[in-house]
Amino acid sequence: MEKISSILVPTDFSPLAYGAYHYALHLAEKLDASIDLLYVIPPTPSNPNYGTFVDNLTASLQKEARTELVEFSQRGISGAAGSVARMPGVRTFVRVGELRFCLRQHVEREGNQLIIMGTAGRQWAVDDWWGTNASAVASRPPCPVLVIPDKVKFKPFDSICFATDLHSAGIFQARTVLKALGVSRSNVHFLHVRTREGEVTDFDLRVLQEVFDRPEDDFRARFSERIAGDTIGAIFAYAFEQRCGLVVMHRPDRPWFQRLLHKSATREAVLRARLPLLILTAGVGKSSAPNIESSARTGHQFSRG
Repeated sequence: MEKISSILVPTDFSPLAYGAYHYALHLAEKLDASIDLLYVIPPTPSNPNYGTFVDNLTASLQKEARTELVEFSQRGISGAAGSVARMPGVRTFVRVGELRFCLRQHVEREGNQLIIMGTAGRQWAVDDWWGTNASAVASRPPCPVLVIPDKVKFKPFDSICFATDLHSAGIFQARTVLKALGVSRSNVHFLHVRTREGEVTDFDLRVLQEVFDRPEDDFRARFSERIAGDTIGAIFAYAFEQRCGLVVMHRPDRPWFQRLLHKSATREAVLRARLPLLILTAGVGKSSAPNIESSARTGHQFSRG
C-alpha cells in the first residue's frame, strides 16, 4: 500500500456520504493528505431525436451539481472545523458516467491512493444507488477502499484487526499498510476464523508470528483464531471485543469463472460492516510475501474463542 497523499471521496450529497466525508477530513489531517470530492451523474441514454435536449439537460445537471458539490464541501469543512486543526485541501469534481468507471478513471488520472465511501449495509432497498455501489466498488477497486458505516466517527487507530483466510499473501503487507495509515504503538490483531475443524490452509498463524512478532516493531502483535459458521459476524464481533477502530481485509484476485462459484467475503463484509473496513486490492502484498510451502496446518497454539 502506497503512502497516502490523496484521498478520493465519492458523494451523492446524502447524510451517509456526509459522514464518510467528515471521516475523510479527520484521516486526511492525520496523514497530511488532500481530498478529491467526486459527484458522478449517471449517463443519459443517447437518442438521435433528442440530442440537443439531452446535451442541454446534461450541461444543466453538471452546473447544478458543481454548485451543490461546493456547498457540500464547505459544509463538511465547517462541520469539522472544531475537531480538525489543519484543514486538508479539498478539490471538487463532477463527472458523467457509470460510477465504477468514473472512479477508476479518476484514480488513474489524479493518482489517489485511497477511496473512502459510506455504506448503510442492508437496511436500504436493494436498488438504492449508494448502498449497492459501496459494495460494488469494493469488489473490484482501482485502489484500497475504506468503507465507513453510518454514524461512525473517526477515532485513532489504537487497535486494528487484520482478518486473514491464511491463503491470501496480502496479509504479509501489514507493515506497509500500518505505515501508510500512520499507525504506531498500536495493538495489531491478526485473526483467522475457521468455519470447520481440519480446514486446509496455505500457511498458519505461526508463520505470521514469525514475520510480525518482532521486538523492533513499534506495534504489539496478537494472533488469534476462532471457529464459527458465520465468518464475517465473527470478525466484527472479535474486533468489537478488542475495541478495534479498523478492520482490514484483502480481496483476492480470482478468475471470472471462480468468481461465479465463490461468494465474495469482502462484499459480504461491506454489507455487514459495523466498524470502518479497509479493503485492500489484489495487487497488494504479492511481492512482500515470504516463500511458504503450501500445506495443511493443524494444532495451532494461539488464542481461540
